Amino acid sequence: MNLLNLKNTLQTSLVIRLTFLFLLTTIIIWLLSVLTAAYISMVQKRQHIIEDLSVLSEMNIVLSNQRFEEAERDAKNLMYQCSLATEIHHNDIFPEVSRHLSVGLSNCTPTLNGEKHRLFLQSSDIDEKSFRRDSFILNHKNEISLLSTDNPSDYLTLQPLTRKSFPLYPTHAGFYWSEPEYINGKGWHASVAVADQQGVFFGVTVKLPDLITKSHLPLDDSIRVWLDQNNHLLPFSYIPQKIRTQLENVTLHDGWQQIPGFLILRTTLHGPGWSLVTLYPYGNLHNRILKIILQQIPFTLTALVLMTSAFCWLQHRSLAKPLWRFVDVINKTATAPLSTRLPAQRLDELDSIAGAFNQLLDTLQVQYDNLENKVAERTQALNEAKKRAEQANKRKSIHLTVISHELRTPMNGVLGAIELLQTTPLNIEQQGLADTARNCTLSLLAIINNLLDFSRIESGHFTLHMEETALLPLLDQAMQTIQGPAQSKKLSLRTFVGQHVPLYFHTDSIRLRQILVNLLGNAVKFTETGGIRLTVKRHEEQLIFLVSDSGKGIEIQQQSQIFTAFYQADTNSQGTGIGLTIASSLAKMMGGNLTLKSVPGVGTCVSLVLPLQEYQPPQPIKGTLSAPLCLHRQLACWGIRGEPPTSKMRFSTQSFCISRKTLRPGATVNIVYTKYASNK
Repeated sequence: MNLLNLKNTLQTSLVIRLTFLFLLTTIIIWLLSVLTAAYISMVQKRQHIIEDLSVLSEMNIVLSNQRFEEAERDAKNLMYQCSLATEIHHNDIFPEVSRHLSVGLSNCTPTLNGEKHRLFLQSSDIDEKSFRRDSFILNHKNEISLLSTDNPSDYLTLQPLTRKSFPLYPTHAGFYWSEPEYINGKGWHASVAVADQQGVFFGVTVKLPDLITKSHLPLDDSIRVWLDQNNHLLPFSYIPQKIRTQLENVTLHDGWQQIPGFLILRTTLHGPGWSLVTLYPYGNLHNRILKIILQQIPFTLTALVLMTSAFCWLQHRSLAKPLWRFVDVINKTATAPLSTRLPAQRLDELDSIAGAFNQLLDTLQVQYDNLENKVAERTQALNEAKKRAEQANKRKSIHLTVISHELRTPMNGVLGAIELLQTTPLNIEQQGLADTARNCTLSLLAIINNLLDFSRIESGHFTLHMEETALLPLLDQAMQTIQGPAQSKKLSLRTFVGQHVPLYFHTDSIRLRQILVNLLGNAVKFTETGGIRLTVKRHEEQLIFLVSDSGKGIEIQQQSQIFTAFYQADTNSQGTGIGLTIASSLAKMMGGNLTLKSVPGVGTCVSLVLPLQEYQPPQPIKGTLSAPLCLHRQLACWGIRGEPPTSKMRFSTQSFCISRKTLRPGATVNIVYTKYASNK
């Protein structure tokens, strides 16, 4: 219901419609601006994160490369100094800080070269550095000469360094890098060595910096992992299995690239050839952008509300109120004199509208004054013409009535003379002429009576005489009037009285018979083959007379004018064209109506509907009657069971009749029939 009211308001109010459209447009623009700002912020934030991660990763790589390059220089320098060293005696060195260890050998006595290497480490002047754990010389017999900052006795337990700890081939520029190892209490370490021509490894063990072993950079939401040259995770790196699977299915390269859900930066170290892979989740980027948007929405929404409120107030003050004032003045103008004018005190479009409307009112006032004068003049002329027409019509009606009376009197005399003439002895030819004269006189008298009735109805002097009327005799009389013309055309005539139809009711019998005769006469006139049927039925408190025929019918465009006075659907037919008009007028005077239904080429059915005012309710009649089969349906409707006639009986129109007056409740049925023996 609220949506329907809003729709009606938008359709009927221009101001509200404009306000609604402005608010809708403003909200759409605001949403677009928020989305655009979010997109720009996301792009900028993404670029900012890429730059920060690139700087931090580059810094980490530079610091790590410095340490690894320095370790490589130390290993190379150790080999170079050992190759230049002269013979060293044990007694020349004090105190003894280097040790000799044999890995996997039962004999711990050093060989000559092993002792030489130990004494060299003892006498070497390699600088001690905080990130370097020890210096070592490893020969092909796994003899280790060690100069360590820790207790050498724990060396094999903490870091079992052998030739197998190094790859078969140099990792980088002739240097061999071991896999990183974790030493309890010491952290992660890796060894780098360089080999001389005899296959002796000279190297150092360095501690890996925290920037390498930690999985998170200062940016809390980034993840970093270290991969070896085969893109396998180094032992100190850990990531969830799902991310590890994604990395294994991607061909990594140095620089930035993207996988589902992450931005990836890979950078390769110069020493051991390890790769630093930094992953930044897209979800964290979106969360940061959403956080920024949520922080900005209250301010932008407040600005939006203030802007729309200011617009609505200005529109209400500058547009809505003046328009409502205009509408109020216009509505008052519809019922009040045209003296009211719109206020024209502005210098905008509304002032132009007010001026145009006021000018229109001035023009209308002038035209209205002129129109009133013309209307008064034409009304006076029309009244005079109406009086003249009424007087002429009155004189016409009086004249028509007088002429009808004057014509009817001699016509009655002519009719009486013809009937007297027919009582005298006449030959066949004379009898035919007398019948023709009588029929012509009756037709002329009927026309005169119709004109007289039409004149009386038109003048309002026609009255009805209501009385108790027997239905069946009235129907017989109406059908008898058309029996001759129908037989001459070989038309079948049928009458059917429905169930519950009262045999006696209160009406004007003469006028009812006049209506039926008129309808039946028209049916005979316009029917060439087939038949005519008169049906009477009752519907609640109404009596319905149906006159149907199988004539040529009436065209649809003519049916609406068929009850108009002096109108004839067939101009070639005889008659005055007022029969149906009189019948319709009589039906209305009797409280009913006359309707017509016609199908061209099929036939016509005219319905006369009359109210039942005072009538005797019919009671069922019981009995058995031998009658022709064509009467069985009618008898069954009245409650009489019809039986087929016996072979000894023959019926004819003259020899078979049922007294209508005997068809009362409780009455017996009188039957008159003629036998073959002519006994009645």
